[in-house]
Amino acid sequence: MYKIYTKFLVKAVIVCILPTTLVFAQWAENSGNRVIVRGGWVFDGLADERKRNTGIIIEGGIFTIIDGHLDESVLSEFNVIDLDDEYTILPGMIDLHAHYNFDLVDKGRAEEVVYNGIVFLANGVTSTWSAGEYFPNRVIRHRDLIDAGEATGPRVFASGPYFGGFRCEYNVDTADDDCIGWPNDITEDEIRAEVDYWAERGVRSIKIKQATPGEAKVLIEQAHKHGMTTTAHLADYSGGYDVHPRDAILMGLDRLEHKLTLGKGGEASADMDQMIALMISQQVYYDANLQMYGGERLRQEIGSAMTWVDESRYFTPYTRELLSKRPPLPPESDVATFDQRMRELVGLYKAGGENLLVVGTDEPVYVTLLPGFAFHRELMAMVHAGLPPSAVLKAATINGANALGVGDKLGSIETGKLADLVIVRGDPTTDISMTRNVRTVIKAGQIYEPQSLLKSAEDRIGPKGPDDHADWELHIEPLRKN
Repeated sequence: MYKIYTKFLVKAVIVCILPTTLVFAQWAENSGNRVIVRGGWVFDGLADERKRNTGIIIEGGIFTIIDGHLDESVLSEFNVIDLDDEYTILPGMIDLHAHYNFDLVDKGRAEEVVYNGIVFLANGVTSTWSAGEYFPNRVIRHRDLIDAGEATGPRVFASGPYFGGFRCEYNVDTADDDCIGWPNDITEDEIRAEVDYWAERGVRSIKIKQATPGEAKVLIEQAHKHGMTTTAHLADYSGGYDVHPRDAILMGLDRLEHKLTLGKGGEASADMDQMIALMISQQVYYDANLQMYGGERLRQEIGSAMTWVDESRYFTPYTRELLSKRPPLPPESDVATFDQRMRELVGLYKAGGENLLVVGTDEPVYVTLLPGFAFHRELMAMVHAGLPPSAVLKAATINGANALGVGDKLGSIETGKLADLVIVRGDPTTDISMTRNVRTVIKAGQIYEPQSLLKSAEDRIGPKGPDDHADWELHIEPLRKN
């Protein structure tokens, strides 16, 4: 049984808990909905097991009661969701590598936040961090519309532009290559001013990519002055590092993306255990992006569960035609390299780093696959690598919130936190693929029906025709305006 009653008179004991004023107005919401979720099971993001849901009460966009016994007798008006035993309630999920940019017209990447965001939300991803942007003002503008209740989408934790040479995308291979968006002779004052500017725009966390060691040190230091977290893609495109992960971690890096070593299990990976020990001692979060690096192989080994829906339907017909003419992409990594990525992830978990694992999709931006659906592929890939489903669910929820520095407000189903939750059919603690069976999404007390969201996004992403390319072409802003 799965029923939603609107403004139903419910016999319950209601304890009024007034939410505290939220200092992060950028993403705070205060829904007027009053919601009760009864029945089913709940995975709260903290324990390893599900437990029976005796009642969750949401008021003002906040969880006001957890484990409420709703059989007492006080009448109040609520929207009521009644569940039977086949349903599981999860915290709203968080993508910490949620690219909103696409390369659709073979002229570099450009952001599309509106419908990409709707697809995220429909998949139970209630918060995203954008992991480097080429049109950051587009992202911030839409973030503000969502926060004002004037647009639908997940919370968008903006990253601002890339901090490093990757502002010029694949026109550069290493931090030594020049880029007008991040010149080789960039000064310390310019770096600090750039961080200051984006901090003032409400950026929560910055992405370092193709920066020199000296630049990275200044970036991390200045970001921390603003209470911003930092993450980095440290490998370059010539087979080495722009900054060695060991050095970046000792500089204070908060999160590391993609890999702990450069190797394939041989000599170049000999320092894996040392890197894992350093990650744990410094409490650095890790975002492995397995579904991106091993996409083709995972689709072969896991099968149709990895692509359970036709994601191309969310692109415009013209865009689908463009993408259909592209040759298949080569694998992002060979077998030995991908095996090493899985070893590193599982090694960090087994060494005691479960709390440091986060989920990021980093979905390729050249094909008809979307990061909202890729989130579930990443969860399946992490379990396929050898992690237990409960650890992966925590990585998708509370760990992600903690990594962004917002674990006191998001990431788990606890009294006083923002009321983000996802109702799925099935038990994802035993079969992680059940996370994709999303039946209802609640974000700050606002109820969303996933199929309606997805229907609204069909045929929307990408240019509509040959004369509609301008907004889909990369434009590199020079750092120095004169």
